[in-house]
Amino acid sequence: MKILSRILAVVIAIGCGAASAEPTRPTDPGLVLAKVPATGDSPFKTLQTELDRDPNNLQLATALARAAIELGRNTADPRYYGQAEAALAPWWNDSDAPTEAKLLRATIRQAFHQFDPALADLDAVIASEPGNAQARLSRAFIRMTRGTPGTAAADCATLDDPRLKLVAAICQARADALTGKGEEAAKALILVLTEERRANVAMKKFALTVLADIKTGLGDWAATTRYYQQVIAAGNADVATVAAYADILLALNKPKDALELLDGQGSADIVILRQAIAAKRMGDPRLAQWQAILADRFAANQSSGSRVHMREEARYLLDVKDDAASALPLAGENFTVQKEPADAELLLRAAIAMKDAKAAQPVLDHIASTGLKDQRLEPLIAKLSVMESAT
Repeated sequence: MKILSRILAVVIAIGCGAASAEPTRPTDPGLVLAKVPATGDSPFKTLQTELDRDPNNLQLATALARAAIELGRNTADPRYYGQAEAALAPWWNDSDAPTEAKLLRATIRQAFHQFDPALADLDAVIASEPGNAQARLSRAFIRMTRGTPGTAAADCATLDDPRLKLVAAICQARADALTGKGEEAAKALILVLTEERRANVAMKKFALTVLADIKTGLGDWAATTRYYQQVIAAGNADVATVAAYADILLALNKPKDALELLDGQGSADIVILRQAIAAKRMGDPRLAQWQAILADRFAANQSSGSRVHMREEARYLLDVKDDAASALPLAGENFTVQKEPADAELLLRAAIAMKDAKAAQPVLDHIASTGLKDQRLEPLIAKLSVMESAT
């Protein structure tokens, strides 16, 4: 089952949906935007110490990189991805790096939104090992993020190992939902999830998260809520999943519930942004504090030239600052990089706020090319149509 555990690590590290962690790289080493959780005498710290003594030890380096990626996923703390990158330093720019290093390098690059280099690594692995399931799965999820779910489905179809049945079903369901087949995708995934009762608990939770996202696109709020609650009740839900559920609560106009859910979830951007949005709706005085933190962090991103937080920053400008004029170009730039439904929704809302139907055209083109159907987008598209008719 070693291959399954490796596949699991990559699936969870990649994640899906609107709340993926987006690393930041401030240029000022003295700037403190958040505290990194202490690792103490944990196995992670032990690996760091051992690798410091032997930095060219591939086994130690990849073990530390995997542990750091997992911590980055769990906490939405981007600095762990930086530690993963540092662990792989001897192989970071090596085009002939070992396969394991290339796969981890691709995962880290994906986290930093360096999609083209990540795909180049995965393409290289697949060229030499066409049956490498880990590379196929990683490439499929990046392709979905980039807005080409049709090509992603081709990679999903190669995952025909019986031990990977649930993995393949998750991959295929996600791709199908992004091409207008959400109902069929949900039914197929539910069937496999029911059959695979002995599947890894973490993989089951990931399947439920994908189901929640599919049901969101279908406008089935009851099912969406139920699936997210199941994941959270199971324990150890990662911050991105909690933030995604907070978005559902905000969409259902339950800001108080969203704040309660986010309490104690750390200080990642994706958490504080949603706290600020909820606080603004409720008139909560903590809004000023959260707004100041976000403003400082986004300013740091701009000074460093980092553009991986564009979705979060655009949403901050639109929903917290009421600055649609600044949000629109950022949402448009973000949509050129990633084209998930949340990115499309953000661009549509900003375009409507600015009464600029032309700015929304990339979303309409994307829907036309993929067949995407999503209940979050359809009311906004209707508003655009009315807006255009009135001009």
